[in-house]
Amino acid sequence: MQTIPLTGNIRRHITLFFLLLFLLLMAIYTYWRMYPPLGPEEIVQKALANLEKAQSYTYNLNAVSLIQGQESLLTQVEGAWKAPDSHYIKGETLGNTLEAYIIADNYMIKDPQGDWLEFRGGEGPSLLRETVLFSQTPLRDLHGFHSGQIAAEKTVAGRKCYVLTGRLTRVSNPLWQAFWQDFTCQLWIDKKELFLRQLWLAGVSIGSEDRLTVFLELADYDAQLTIIPPLPKDKQQ
Repeated sequence: MQTIPLTGNIRRHITLFFLLLFLLLMAIYTYWRMYPPLGPEEIVQKALANLEKAQSYTYNLNAVSLIQGQESLLTQVEGAWKAPDSHYIKGETLGNTLEAYIIADNYMIKDPQGDWLEFRGGEGPSLLRETVLFSQTPLRDLHGFHSGQIAAEKTVAGRKCYVLTGRLTRVSNPLWQAFWQDFTCQLWIDKKELFLRQLWLAGVSIGSEDRLTVFLELADYDAQLTIIPPLPKDKQQ
């Protein structure tokens, strides 16, 4: 077998190639030492911190129960939130249409005749309070996220996201506590900004195969939202 002698020029190119490869590997190693990959719980906590710093966002919420093989829609609403304490909600809860504004402790809800009625916080319809609680509970309960795993990476609304699975230590909604337990969840958190984009969670009923599932989508972080309720009927001229 005939061998081809290496000229000085070829040797220099080979030496340069391996030198550049070595420097590249060292740069990668140094980067990972300085910026180690985030674990699942760290990703979730950073996403929650970003959520709490946000000045506004919009959301879509869908909650379904499965009881004795019968599926029922509990809540299907779209909403918006703006700091510090302005909410707008529109959709359906327990078979009732719902449209409402909540500004601090003032509740305004549209009645079946299309008129706007105003209540103070403790006086508002329980249906409205439960709907607000439904939209806020999953986000608060994520502080108890544990046993997390990065299951995949997927694109949501054009954004590359971590897909994480895990469990919740507890839930804060009193109704959920009474009927459901052992909550598992799946989260879609965008890799670039670490914003929570989607949340799915499920709890099982105590002593049966009944189930509650909740799906929440979040968007428009820090958008310039305007949430201004109309005048109630008794204040219109």
